[in-house]
Amino acid sequence: MTAPAPNKEELGEPRPRHPAPCPDPLPRSLAKLADILESIGPQEEAELPAQILAEFVMDSRKKDKLLCSQLQVVDFLQNFLAQEDTAHGLNPLASEDTSRQKAIATKEQWKELKATYQEHVEAITSALNQALPKMQEAQRKRAQLQDALEQLQAKKQAAMEKRRTAQKQWQLQQEKHLQHLAEVSAEVRECQIGTKQEFEQLYQELASLKQQTGQEQDKLQRHQTFLQLLYTLQGELLSPEAEAELPQEQDLPEDKPQQLTRPQELNTGDCIGASKVNEGWDRWAGRWREILGDGPYPLPKPCLPKAGCPQPAGHASMLWLPGGQQHREGS
Repeated sequence: MTAPAPNKEELGEPRPRHPAPCPDPLPRSLAKLADILESIGPQEEAELPAQILAEFVMDSRKKDKLLCSQLQVVDFLQNFLAQEDTAHGLNPLASEDTSRQKAIATKEQWKELKATYQEHVEAITSALNQALPKMQEAQRKRAQLQDALEQLQAKKQAAMEKRRTAQKQWQLQQEKHLQHLAEVSAEVRECQIGTKQEFEQLYQELASLKQQTGQEQDKLQRHQTFLQLLYTLQGELLSPEAEAELPQEQDLPEDKPQQLTRPQELNTGDCIGASKVNEGWDRWAGRWREILGDGPYPLPKPCLPKAGCPQPAGHASMLWLPGGQQHREGS
């Protein structure tokens, strides 16, 4: 702290007196203002234009109002100070020393505050100098991140477009695939129906063929029975060799007459009972016609050789069969 400055009494200077309360200056100012306004003659007012005069009057009134407000403030302060001095009863010299000390203390405090402020300013400046590169680096990184974000947004948009396009293509492919599957399924169903119909038709044909085969077998069996009966009526049985020579089921045509041979030759002594055999044959033939019905071949009537009857060309023991076909014995 610096030493207090010497007062004015020590320096030999006259002590300033406290201003005594003066009368109210507002009436005096208003009186002066009225005198000034009255000094303007009617000739000067007539010479000025009306617009300029109106502006001057308005400006003068504003200034007068401002001056009056300032005078009122000064009067209030003077009255307040006078009342304070009177209420405390302070000595003007003591109050002056106190004011000087307060001013010195305030000045010192102001210096300290200024130094503190300067230190804070320097600290803030150094911090700003240190933070400025970091802020610039942060701004640069922010710009880079912004660019990267924009690129990612663009890539995301492109990926979404590709995804939508791929999804549409996949849907179209699935629709085409389903349509193709439906067409193939319809074709397979049609083929299955056609195959089933063809199978049923073939099965019906097979059944008809089986029926025809059964009928042919029945006919063949009747023919074989008929032939065996012929040999039985003629007094001879078929030998195993003759039975083996008989046509089988698959080798017997319907429209081809058969020729059978007799295992033994007819001798001249058999002509005696030829008439009796013919009579017995007629009886058996009528009975078998009733049983077998009308066959594809007429029942043959054996012609046994009689005494004195002419023999056909060939062997004497030839058996005449339908259709005039002959089968020689031993052939």
